[in-house]
Amino acid sequence: FYREIKTLNHHQIVKYRTDFEKTALQSNFEKRKWQKTSSDTDWNFFWASVGTVRQIFNPEIGYRLADNQIINHYPNHVELTRKDLMVKNLKR
Repeated sequence: FYREIKTLNHHQIVKYRTDFEKTALQSNFEKRKWQKTSSDTDWNFFWASVGTVRQIFNPEIGYRLADNQIINHYPNHVELTRKDLMVKNLKR
C-alpha cells in the first residue's frame, strides 16, 4: 500500500490514524515519514481496535472505505480468524 502511494505521487504524504497509543506502531509510521491525523475521513491508514471498526462500519452509519484507505481489521473478521467459522464458510 505504501509503495503504491509513493509511486503515484512522490510528494504525497501518507496520513495515518490510530485509536490507541502504541509506541512501536507510531515510531514505525514516523520512520516512514507518515503524518498522524485525527480527521475522521482524511486518512490513508487506520490502525483501529475491533470495537472502533464495528462502530465505523455500523450499517446505520454507512461508511465505506475510499480507494486510498486501508484498515487493520474489518467487520466480521471473526468469520475467517476462528477456524470453526472459517471451515463453515468455506463449505458453503
